[in-house]
Amino acid sequence: FREARLKIGKQYLLGAVEIHVNSSGWYSHHHEGNPDYNEVVLHVVLYHNGQREIKRQDGRIVPELELAPLLSKEPSTSETEAKNHLKKLSELPGRCGIAALERGTETLKKILGHAAEQRIQEKTEVLLKRWDEQDPEELLFQLLFKSLGYSPYAQVFEELAKQYQFRELRPLFRQSQRTTRTLVLSRWFGACGLFSKKMTIADPTVRHEFQQWKAAWQELPEHPQVSGKISQAHRPQNSPERRLLGMFHHLYRIANDGLLKRWLVVFRNLSVFSEEKELRRQALAETELLFSTPDWEIWRKHLVLGKSKQINTAQLVGKDRQTVIWANAVLPFFLALARHENEPELEKLLYQLFMILPAEASNSKTRFMEKRLWFSELSKSTKLEMNTFGNRQGLIQIQHDFCRNFHQGCVRCELPRLLED
Repeated sequence: FREARLKIGKQYLLGAVEIHVNSSGWYSHHHEGNPDYNEVVLHVVLYHNGQREIKRQDGRIVPELELAPLLSKEPSTSETEAKNHLKKLSELPGRCGIAALERGTETLKKILGHAAEQRIQEKTEVLLKRWDEQDPEELLFQLLFKSLGYSPYAQVFEELAKQYQFRELRPLFRQSQRTTRTLVLSRWFGACGLFSKKMTIADPTVRHEFQQWKAAWQELPEHPQVSGKISQAHRPQNSPERRLLGMFHHLYRIANDGLLKRWLVVFRNLSVFSEEKELRRQALAETELLFSTPDWEIWRKHLVLGKSKQINTAQLVGKDRQTVIWANAVLPFFLALARHENEPELEKLLYQLFMILPAEASNSKTRFMEKRLWFSELSKSTKLEMNTFGNRQGLIQIQHDFCRNFHQGCVRCELPRLLED
C-alpha cells in the first residue's frame, strides 16, 4: 500500500506499507536489496518469524507489526463472507459520486474539462521552464523515450536519451539498416545492462543478432551505464527489449527529416481536417505510420529476451502506448513550442486533438475514480462520454488533486462541494 499516513507513538510517517504472511517474506523476496522498497515505513505480517530486523536497501530499519496476536481465535465470519463483504464495500461510490449523480453529468463534464486543461497546462509549463536549457529537439527525444518506457523503467529510458543524444545517433542512420541496427541497439542494450543478463536464447535468429550487438558493445572505447536499474516488474508485452526495438524503428523512419521536422509535418497534414471524426482518424493513422513494426521484425513474435515461446505477432509499440506518447510527450512538447514561437493555429489544433483522441487504457487510478464517481450509474446517461483522451486525463488530474491528499481525506474532500455548486 503506497502513500500511507501512520502514527507510531509520537512519530508521524508517510510512505508505503509492505504486507507478508511471515516476516521472513521480506528477505525471501529480496526486498532488502531493492531500492524500489526504500519508501516502506511499516512491515505488516501475520506471523513474526526469524530474528533479523527488517532493513531496507538504504540501511534504514523498518518497524514491523504482527497481526496474529491481535486477532480473535474465533473469526466472526468465514473467509468467503469476509471477501464478499469487502467486494461490496469496494463497489460503493464516494460522496463525490453521489453528488455527481444528483447534479447530472453536465457538471461533471465541466469539471473534467477544467481538470484536463489544468493537467496539460501544467505539463506545458514545466517544459517551457526547461526550453532554453538545451536543444528543443533533444528535449523532444527525451520525452518520447521516457514515454515509450513502461513506468518501472521510464526514468531509465530518459537517462538513456541523455546519454546517447539524438544528434549523436542521427549520423548512424545514414548506413544500411542492418549496420545501423547493430550500432544503435548495441549502445542502448549495453548502457541498460541487458548484456550482463545470464540467459539462454533459444531462437537462433535472435541469439545471433544479440551476440552481434554484444560484440559491437564490447568493441566501443567507452561503456557508459545508466544509473537507474530496470525493474523486472513489468508485463512481458512491455519488456524494455521490445520498447528499445520500437524506438529504433521510429528513429529509422524520421532520421532523415529529424524528429522536430517530421512531427511538424504530421501537424501540417492534420491541419486540413476540420471534422472531428476525420481528424481523429487521420491522427491515429499518422501515429501508426510512425510507430508501426515492420512485418519482418522477429521481435514481433517475442515478448522477453531469452524466451522462445511464439505468440501471435504483436506491435512493439501498441496503440495504448502510442496514446501515452501523445499524452506525455507530443502534446505537451508542441504546446510549449507553439507558445514559445507564438503559433496560435498550432496551439488550437493541439487542444482539439487533446479532447478528441481516444482514451488511453484504464489503470488503477482511473478505475478507482470510476468507482468513486459511481460511473456504473453515470454511464447510463447518454450525455457522458468517457472514452476520450481529454476526459480520461481530467479523471487522472482529479485523482491527483483530491484523492492523494493525506490530510484531507474523503470526509473533508472539496470535490463534492464543487459538484454541488
